[in-house]
Amino acid sequence: MQPCPFPPAWLLPHEEGILLVGRDGDVLNVDLEGQHMGSSVSPFPMSLSHGVILDGRLLATWIDHELRMARFAALDVHGLTEGPARAAVRRGEPNALHPAGHLWSHALDAEPLGLIEHQGNVVLALHPDALYLIDSDGRELERTSLPKPVDPLGSSLVNLHSDGERVIVTLRDGSFHGVTFDGAGPVALGRAPTTQAVADVAYGSEGRLVLTEDHEAVWIEGETVRMRARLSGPPGQVQWSEDDKAWLIAGWRERVVLGATGFERIERSNVDVAVHHMNGQRMVLDNNGTWSAFVS
Repeated sequence: MQPCPFPPAWLLPHEEGILLVGRDGDVLNVDLEGQHMGSSVSPFPMSLSHGVILDGRLLATWIDHELRMARFAALDVHGLTEGPARAAVRRGEPNALHPAGHLWSHALDAEPLGLIEHQGNVVLALHPDALYLIDSDGRELERTSLPKPVDPLGSSLVNLHSDGERVIVTLRDGSFHGVTFDGAGPVALGRAPTTQAVADVAYGSEGRLVLTEDHEAVWIEGETVRMRARLSGPPGQVQWSEDDKAWLIAGWRERVVLGATGFERIERSNVDVAVHHMNGQRMVLDNNGTWSAFVS
């Protein structure tokens, strides 16, 4: 696989490969063989914080705290183009106020907190507690509010997940809530078995992996805690592997396999950013842009 030409932040799989996303908003399509499809571009000179590919469109959010600016826009994922310079955005030039090549673009007056696909549309969360159901043309279909926390640890959103029928919202206090857009209120689904603040959640066919702010990983299936493990730091990405029947954790100077057979750790000198299955191989992208096999 060809290395990433810019410092990577995360990746977004799609039918024809993956979209690499850089720390400063650079993007690059990679095909199913791991080869670059064209050159990297930066459609908008700020952090691309969330993204979903829907009907051949990249629906994404951009944010810059220094410029106090946020955008939600749709781009043709196969026609990504270079955008304006940061100086032009700072000066407020008319042709520099939105991502280049946008099919539509909205200026946001609040920080984007999450974006996922749900029932052929997307769900966008905005600070402090707004949830919107939006179609691929940028039209608002429904709106509701984030659930209230059950603990003083806080109401911050840490994860959105669609199970097909509803959106599962996880808050920092570890509480899980089911949200629909049919006018009914959120339904409390329980709380993670931890006294620590929750940082993120990963989902797989055999439950979910709750990640806490003090770097504990808790594997939960139904109401049963299958395993607890201590990580070295915040992971870049966690992915469930059907082949391994285990969680693959691209971590902080470590790679971890957490499965039914136990807990394995491999120390690394670099920080891993993402894990991805390609051509039957488990591959990991590190913060230097280098791909390597996930060896357990």
